[in-house]
Amino acid sequence: MPVRHRSLNRRSPFPSLLDIFVLSMLDRGLETSYSLQRRGGLSVGSTIPVLGRLETAGLAKKAEVLGGSKRRRHAYQLSAAGRKLARTGWMPLLEDPPSADLDALLRLADLASHYGAKTTDIASLFERAATDRTVLSRRAAAGKTKVGAPSLLYVATRNGWHSGRMAAEAKFLRSLAKSASAVAPKKSKTS
Repeated sequence: MPVRHRSLNRRSPFPSLLDIFVLSMLDRGLETSYSLQRRGGLSVGSTIPVLGRLETAGLAKKAEVLGGSKRRRHAYQLSAAGRKLARTGWMPLLEDPPSADLDALLRLADLASHYGAKTTDIASLFERAATDRTVLSRRAAAGKTKVGAPSLLYVATRNGWHSGRMAAEAKFLRSLAKSASAVAPKKSKTS
């Protein structure tokens, strides 16, 4: 049975992939917004609102602790529901990722890898994302306009940049898919 929590932000679904990723970082032993920044690669500006949402939803608990400088810090621990969501909430997202954002895909792959998903499923995630980016790159390239008028320079430049970025991300994601496939256990020919 899926864990259900009330939505705290009507504009976007709760919990988001970032929410689940932060829960996972707490599950792995990171406790403060500073440790989430330094060891988890997240900005303090994005983690503080996430931690607040998680605390309000009852998925994490905040406590004051003394830091090494004897300064009080907020540390967070998972509730049982938060731990369950960290360990399973990413599973449906592996088949249908919520975002084309590269950071979100890499976080999802990290969650899947950490919690024991099949490497073939992670490789498939990367390959699908690469294919999506190839399509986006082609669309952006097709949207290029002639640079004749000064007002179109911005649009032409932006489309060119977007096309190049999507093509580069597609290439990168295909290399990740290939790497993930290389470490996947091979089926024996007798199976």
